[in-house]
Amino acid sequence: MKRSRIMAGIKCVVFLVVLIFQWTHARGDTEVSCVYMENCTLACSYEGADVVIHWHQVSAGNLPVHSFFHNQDQPENSAQRFRGRASTFKDQISRGNASVLLTGVKVQDEGRYRCYTSTINGNKESFIKLKIDAPVHKVDVHQVENGITCRSEGIYPKPELTWSTSPPSSLTFKNTTTVQQTEQQLYNISSSLILSGSDHDLNFICTVSTRRNRKSVAFLKMCKQ
Repeated sequence: MKRSRIMAGIKCVVFLVVLIFQWTHARGDTEVSCVYMENCTLACSYEGADVVIHWHQVSAGNLPVHSFFHNQDQPENSAQRFRGRASTFKDQISRGNASVLLTGVKVQDEGRYRCYTSTINGNKESFIKLKIDAPVHKVDVHQVENGITCRSEGIYPKPELTWSTSPPSSLTFKNTTTVQQTEQQLYNISSSLILSGSDHDLNFICTVSTRRNRKSVAFLKMCKQ
């Protein structure tokens, strides 16, 4: 009886060890930032042979991104939004590379992804948090009657627009800023500044910024009010 209990305890320990060996979870999410409409690699690796790879966009309700098994890509398993845009690095699969390449990334691609791999050595899960950036490319400033308008388009995430002067002054700015989002989920931002009286010519500077970059354009006020 005592021997049976010992054997049962040993079996239990062995079972737990095997369970831990078969499933490996990466600790924490890896953050990746990619530029809008450019190609983006989500990295993932594995050990073993006869690999099965499944990528899902967890933040979109486990949307299937891409699968690889039977030694080939399985595009028919991908959601329509990723079909033709997601692929593995076939020449590196045998070296443990389970990364997926997304072409022409869009704002809706932003979110959390899961890479699942299964081999004879066991199963593994890792997670990646993808951020999409459409940086500020151009800032336009022009004068309209007694004011200045500043505008920039096609930005993500939501940008900020600020006014300043050079040299610095105590002028009180009367400005109106509007932000609109396009069908592609990009942002257009514009601001109109009403000029006030000043004894000196000033450079009015419009700055549009996001988490990735910022651009500034100066407008020289030539006439005195």
